[in-house]
Amino acid sequence: MALSGFIVKDSYVMHSPSIAPMRALRPNLQQTANLEEPMPETTTHNTAKSSSSDPTAVDTPSVARTSTNRRSRIGTRAISGASALLLIAALAACGGDSNISSESKSAAKADAKAAGPAPDQPGPFAVGRETVTVKDPQRPERDLTVDVWYPADKSRVEGATPVNYAVIPGVEVPSRTAFSGLPVSTQGPFPLVMYSHGSGGLRFISSFLTENLASHGFVVVAPDHTGNTAIDAVTGQIATRAQNELNRVGDVRATLDDALARNTNSGDLLYQSINPEKIGIMGHSLGGMTSIIGTVGHAGLPGYPKIKAIVGLAAYTKNIPLAELKKVEVPTMLISGTLDTTAKLKPNTVRTWNSIPARPLYRVDLVKGAHQSFSDICYYLEIAPTIKNVPQVIIDTVTESGEGGCQPGQLAWRKANSLTETYTISFFLDQLAGKSAYTAYLTPEYASTEPSVEFSVKTATK
Repeated sequence: MALSGFIVKDSYVMHSPSIAPMRALRPNLQQTANLEEPMPETTTHNTAKSSSSDPTAVDTPSVARTSTNRRSRIGTRAISGASALLLIAALAACGGDSNISSESKSAAKADAKAAGPAPDQPGPFAVGRETVTVKDPQRPERDLTVDVWYPADKSRVEGATPVNYAVIPGVEVPSRTAFSGLPVSTQGPFPLVMYSHGSGGLRFISSFLTENLASHGFVVVAPDHTGNTAIDAVTGQIATRAQNELNRVGDVRATLDDALARNTNSGDLLYQSINPEKIGIMGHSLGGMTSIIGTVGHAGLPGYPKIKAIVGLAAYTKNIPLAELKKVEVPTMLISGTLDTTAKLKPNTVRTWNSIPARPLYRVDLVKGAHQSFSDICYYLEIAPTIKNVPQVIIDTVTESGEGGCQPGQLAWRKANSLTETYTISFFLDQLAGKSAYTAYLTPEYASTEPSVEFSVKTATK
């Protein structure tokens, strides 16, 4: 793999609480077929390269990995030979928790605080939201309902109407920060990020994240993947897996093309609000798969080459062909839960981590996190008693889903949401918004202050 004309190797950094507890926390892993060996990498910190050629082989640290909140990050630019040696020495000095001094941790926290508004807290903007219908000229039979969250000026909030999300007609869930009818802030243009929901999900099912991302200066678009939503599941109108995958690739193109077209329409709310050179995508579960195949293409359908950064949340990626994974070259982050029994680590996260050449490539495992740790399901369960006239089928569906993230023994949902915001928003602020100060959250020193995360990163060096 080459970067800017240089030959590159991989610097690979890992942190986790300890080997034995880490293994105990991970679910039983399904066996998968041996696949090609991933690209060679230089182990620089607390890790031993697996001897298996199977991309699903679990990474084996040579010593206990320290717990971390934020990913270590080394710039993707090429590094001179001398600098690379110094870098490796510095990384090795990080060791485990015992090798990171309290002074270093304090300094890391100070650096992160100085970066700007905390990524897991509301950013400098108010949040506007609108819902539109996207008509795809390439698929005239397929309309998409799309939510748009965008930065607005806080001075315009007074008197604005708070948003409610209609889970089904007559049953609405209140937004925590978004308002209707606000104009887009004139401080743009802003990066554009698409969110893709999981199978049987909803476009606003991770509003904790989509809203907060908008508050930090992003336009966020999220379609309902028709034929694969919660409503489709209840009504029995779910499409086949293969058809859903193809539909979703087209949905990525249609949704992003529509946002970019609106950006050039002088009469549109989004006029001149989007930087078309700064586009990212994120998705939960099957939406994580969508984020990857929507970028690189799938089953003969082209991808969307304008996408510059990817985040997969509990990404269900085991059905992505290896050849497609190997096409992923834009910076990527995988955030998963160690107790996820839906998108299990080995056939999904580990296989993807070992197969894609993207650099930087981040892997963040939330200790005791589960599949719904990345959605609003637990929030729904908490506020359900305050909502009138909720059909029993909805209560049953949400309660069943809540078993994957809202139960005793699992990572508390507010903590899981907070970590997801911190990692995802810091990543996009760095990769798309040009705010490199947020890499302060992506260091082993800062990460070692958080016991609820197992962390790894691969970066390109000379």
